[in-house]
Amino acid sequence: MRHYLSFAFVLLIPSFSFAQDFRVQIAAFEEPMKASYFTDRGVEAYLETLDQMKVYRYFAGAYATRQEAETVKQDLVAKGFPFATVIDLEEQRILCEINCPYFRNGVLFIPDPDANVRNVYFDFGLSTLTTATRSELDKVALRLIKNKSFRLNILGYTDGIGSPQANVELAGARARAARNYLINKGIRADRMFIKVFGEADPVAPNGEDQADGTVIDLPENRKWNRRVVLVVLE
Repeated sequence: MRHYLSFAFVLLIPSFSFAQDFRVQIAAFEEPMKASYFTDRGVEAYLETLDQMKVYRYFAGAYATRQEAETVKQDLVAKGFPFATVIDLEEQRILCEINCPYFRNGVLFIPDPDANVRNVYFDFGLSTLTTATRSELDKVALRLIKNKSFRLNILGYTDGIGSPQANVELAGARARAARNYLINKGIRADRMFIKVFGEADPVAPNGEDQADGTVIDLPENRKWNRRVVLVVLE
């Protein structure tokens, strides 16, 4: 059965129709934002959600056409939200049917076009940076170099294999590997903050419980949990 991201809670609720296919994301943050952050910029109604990666996402509404959504996006940019983004839900549904990288075993991963949140992944039991990981870190470094006031939270995770203590240590090693790479790119260490979660807060289940009490391992899920989440704080 397919499960989409559920809404954690609502602050201000406009009359949205979620059957419509285009949503406008105002911004995404690691911490919840006060209502004044939006109202001071002329946004009176919005929806606040919390996704699997513990990222707070704020939406301006849902619309029947891309043109309507783009108009709202441009208005938000003019009001001081430069990373406002149109999310095409129908496009996501189609991609999910062809086994896209944003949908695995009942978990939907929405990409972050605003680049405020990025994920980098690691091989089993390792904290070694891969070519793909370095490429993502280079993008984050470029944003931080261009915006001297921005800070970065680096969140370290593992899958569920191994002891909790060993996984905390491995998650810390992964987070430090990402931080050290960024330091070598010229980002000051005092702009980056590491948080280690180990095997806690998986974005996909590591295994599936069976009626007889056994657990079936889900390696295709576990690879999504071997990650470091990079959250740019504006």
